[in-house]
Amino acid sequence: MDGFDALGWLVYIGATAAVISVLGIIVGLVSGRRGLTLVLALAGLLLGAAVAWIPYQSRMELKASPRLSDITTDTANPPAFIKILPIREAAKARNKTNYTTQKAALQSKHYPDLKPLMLEKKPGQVFDIAIKAVKMTGLNLIDADKKTGRIEATATTFWFGFKDDVVIRIAPAPIGARVDIRSSSRVGRREAGMNAARIREFEALIVGK
Repeated sequence: MDGFDALGWLVYIGATAAVISVLGIIVGLVSGRRGLTLVLALAGLLLGAAVAWIPYQSRMELKASPRLSDITTDTANPPAFIKILPIREAAKARNKTNYTTQKAALQSKHYPDLKPLMLEKKPGQVFDIAIKAVKMTGLNLIDADKKTGRIEATATTFWFGFKDDVVIRIAPAPIGARVDIRSSSRVGRREAGMNAARIREFEALIVGK
């Protein structure tokens, strides 16, 4: 069972809890046993509805998103994961990190706005800014190599604890520095645009918006 299937089960569990609570309310009203019985039933109804709604909404967003869970600002030569690879292997990540032409085509269609950052700053300065951005977003820093301009980190999603891995590559450029970012999910063929949103957030922080 992957994350997508788990969301479906959560919807069913929440909906079942809500139905049971509704039956409890009806029984309480018919039998005249109100008071605590109705309070507990109403609480169960609200909780069940919340449990069902959150994964239901997430599941609908997943269905609407492309079958793509590996996003990068450089589709021709994406930043490579190095230190994170053994971590993904130990975690039995289902998604591979090889970036194919099929991935590039899907990204060009659905996320055409994602491009490298070109900054009029020295690579070392940009590297320091990028490290601060990683800390600001609460990612777990895995590796930071200033000499090669590579930063690797892992993000954990809020609701379900899914792991997405991030690599930032900073290289010298005629204007100053070029920044490329890649965000890749460990499980799931769809991710509701989370990786693209993460890249946009990083770019905004690095630019200083």
